[in-house]
Amino acid sequence: MTYRRWGAVTTVSELKRHQQLRLRAVFALGNMTTIAIRPLLKMRIIALARWTLWPDDRRPTHLLFETNWSGSDQTYIPDFGRIMPIQWQSIWGATVGFPGAVPTTGLVDLVDVLDAGVGHFWTDYDNGATTQTVAQALALRPEVERFVQDTAGASAAEFHQRWHELLLKVHRLV
Repeated sequence: MTYRRWGAVTTVSELKRHQQLRLRAVFALGNMTTIAIRPLLKMRIIALARWTLWPDDRRPTHLLFETNWSGSDQTYIPDFGRIMPIQWQSIWGATVGFPGAVPTTGLVDLVDVLDAGVGHFWTDYDNGATTQTVAQALALRPEVERFVQDTAGASAAEFHQRWHELLLKVHRLV
């Protein structure tokens, strides 16, 4: 589903037998470090991605995947598959019907089949906002706060000089 420039997917996949412990280990490792997802984080497109083991009466039998992002529906899942094939194999490989991360056409087809749709999607970002602009704003904020503190009571000439220095320092964030 795409809302303006934002997309969302919710999948529910059946787990293969005896995969719960392996998935719990993968998720535990993922919770301790971002090293395995650094290539994806550099893309700055994901607002949320969450994996949940869904239990029945005694043990997890399904894997819930929820995600939303800013960008193209056509490239989101293929980008995941190309950039992080080992990570996706370690997670989706525990599910029934996973065709592998690469080539990505099988993965895209599987996600299309499994996507349960999105019952509600709300965002308060402006139309042009993306995860990139949000990340830039978060990086810019401490720089502006420091500038405000450092220029309190500054003369007009000093303020002008410091403003120019700030703009040079943060120009990639604006």
